[in-house]
Amino acid sequence: MNSCDSSSGRESRIQINLVRSACAALLLAAAFARGAEPALPVNAPAAAAQIIAPPPAPGPATGLADSAALRATVFGTPPKDLAPMPARVPLIEINIAMPWARPVPNVFWFDRKLRVWFSAQDKPAPLAIVISGTGSDGNTSKISALRGALYGAGYHVLTMPSPTFPGFIVSSSSTGVAGDLMQDGHDLYAAMQQVIMHLPRKVRITEIDVLGYSLGGANAAIVKSIDATEDKLKIHRAVMIDPPVSLFASVGRLDKLFTISVGSGDDAIEALYRRLYAELANLYRASDRVQIDENFILGAAATALKTDQEFSAAIALSFRIDLVNMFFAGDLYAGTGVVVDPSHPPQVGDSLENTQRILRNKPFAEYFTKVFAPYYLQHRPGATAASLIADNRLDIIGAALHGNADYFSQSNSDDLILNGRELKWLRDTLGSRIAVYDHGGHLGNVGSRRQVSDMLDMLAGRWPVAK
Repeated sequence: MNSCDSSSGRESRIQINLVRSACAALLLAAAFARGAEPALPVNAPAAAAQIIAPPPAPGPATGLADSAALRATVFGTPPKDLAPMPARVPLIEINIAMPWARPVPNVFWFDRKLRVWFSAQDKPAPLAIVISGTGSDGNTSKISALRGALYGAGYHVLTMPSPTFPGFIVSSSSTGVAGDLMQDGHDLYAAMQQVIMHLPRKVRITEIDVLGYSLGGANAAIVKSIDATEDKLKIHRAVMIDPPVSLFASVGRLDKLFTISVGSGDDAIEALYRRLYAELANLYRASDRVQIDENFILGAAATALKTDQEFSAAIALSFRIDLVNMFFAGDLYAGTGVVVDPSHPPQVGDSLENTQRILRNKPFAEYFTKVFAPYYLQHRPGATAASLIADNRLDIIGAALHGNADYFSQSNSDDLILNGRELKWLRDTLGSRIAVYDHGGHLGNVGSRRQVSDMLDMLAGRWPVAK
């Protein structure tokens, strides 16, 4: 995979970051077509085998039943329904070294600093901090839509990667093992403080709001709850866009979707990539950026695929690629030895194709049992596998969500990552502070006129709240 070295930018060197490096994604597709998966030693600790994986996610949760939800998730908002955006949004990239950063593995040399993006108004204004979804950096297509809407409404806008994005894990995680809502929330909260201290001196902030989409929505609510105690940023309002209620149940549904629609063997994944290869190549050639966002696979799917089964497979695959990155980084930092030999970690220039081939067939349940749980059971006195699962539900801040009028949410009744019971919990907990749309799948209406209008009303205090 060293041919990527000829590309410019640090993303071209992260061979494990499959979807966000266009070069790596194309080379991966080619690698899939070359042959069988080689065997590698797997050295997971014996204790991990005793950890029970999260139970299968309850509810419909395959996504296969609702064709409209699948298509909304893949295609996104139709152009005719997009909210108007400003003609120009200023944007600067900010790179900051975090004072608590852990030693950086050589293979991640390019991610020593946290990278965020900032759009400043030329006058005093509120600051909206936007957190990206699972495995995504802070400059995705969905982030761009939210940034444009917020900037056009008069906000300074700071966009941040997900705490499950390798660039955040390396530069800003205090553990290196992502996926714990409260731990990731504390890391995000600390990083936000550092970033705000390094904003251009001319920037004047009147108040701070926080929002995010998908997992980033849950992260945003957790960050606000932390600030309620620590009071360092004085965050006013939080808006969750299509959040999970139970992190592990939602990813369990996506794993189930992967098994149902893609299968569990290399042949099925290879066949899907062969279907997508030409469109991936076209998207790469058409892009003026090396960094490709979370819509890369779905963009190819929208052109090349036709059936519900195929759309389901593309959705599941896009999540699985994000999980590959988190799994790799967590295994490396925790030293759990699932795919990385702790005594011989990968070095700059080493091929990671074999690692990719192994990880692409590993579900989140295996990340939980072999990396996440062993690490947190060792570092969190009194924790059990069951408590780790329970601690990754929004219930942990349920009282705040119910009693504080400054938490809001937007969701879709056909969201693939929720079941009916979880959506009811959101409705019951937030009351009139949630907007539930009839259609949109998962994030399929981000940037639409109604979604943007409602989001801005929530942030500005115009949303009608029942007393």
